[in-house]
Amino acid sequence: MTNNLPNSLHEILELGGVSIFLVTSIAAILASVFVRKTNMLFLGVQLILLLLSVDVSLRWSHPLFFRAVIEDFQAADRLVATALFMAVGFTLDMALMVFLWQGPLTRDSQQTFPKLLVAVVRILLYLVVILLILQFVYDKSITALATLSGAFALILGLSAQTTLGEMFAGIAIALSRPFNVGDWVKVGNLDEGRVVDMTWRLVRIENRDRNVINVPNRVVADSPIKNFSRPSGVSRISDVIYFAQSADPVVVQEILIEAIRKAKCVIAKPAPSALYRGAKDGVAEYAMRYYINDYKLKDDATENVWKSVVEHVTRANLQIELPRRQVEIWREIPPATPA
Repeated sequence: MTNNLPNSLHEILELGGVSIFLVTSIAAILASVFVRKTNMLFLGVQLILLLLSVDVSLRWSHPLFFRAVIEDFQAADRLVATALFMAVGFTLDMALMVFLWQGPLTRDSQQTFPKLLVAVVRILLYLVVILLILQFVYDKSITALATLSGAFALILGLSAQTTLGEMFAGIAIALSRPFNVGDWVKVGNLDEGRVVDMTWRLVRIENRDRNVINVPNRVVADSPIKNFSRPSGVSRISDVIYFAQSADPVVVQEILIEAIRKAKCVIAKPAPSALYRGAKDGVAEYAMRYYINDYKLKDDATENVWKSVVEHVTRANLQIELPRRQVEIWREIPPATPA
């Protein structure tokens, strides 16, 4: 037994490494069990370091510690290598859980991805680890098994192509975060509305008529998205109004700006404006621009602005005009029929 003790500096350092990682691994196990489950990633890293240290020092640690349990050195070496591969797989699984499933793919502490996807990814991960163990630890050919697994995955992918497309589109939306639940958005040519729910298959949008539009994730991912709630929640509203060409543009602009400022739901900054766009169709065109800080108040703000504008225009003895277009119809007179 004395001959098996580590006596060189290199072996003493290896023993120190095994001791350190053994203590820290035990601490990681206790922390994972009694404190927080998120420490499982730390536990996986510690197990990898511990098993690496044991594998490097196995030439002297086997006769010193493990011979009473496993007589054959080759069997002990394979057992340590198998445990090391499984520890790597476990650590990758926990890393996906921390940095993906419970990270970018969560909203308001709620999971927005299907549990089936997590289960499939975990099964595939550990299947790959098992195949690697068979190939590199036990020298078993995995060609047939890998081919069978690939064929099964291909059949599964083809049979669930639409579902998988919606699933991965949902993941892309969750990662890019073009909107959150509660945001006012316009997706493609659909009605604008408020996002009320996001799942792994579709996005639910409630429009101003209180109707819910169920939009598949692939449609959302492939469509332009206009978010009225970001980045600051401030949105600009534009309306067009017409007056007689004889009205002084400066006076009209002052009246419109004053009317917009006194309307409810309109914020003071950015300041409202009234742009003179020249004469069109027999009238003078003006563009009223104002801002709100909550897009759900758009209809209320528009109503309040027009009420205030009508009141101020009437008080100033002005009159709102409508564009007038003159249409001339020429009818060709047929030539006289000769007698």
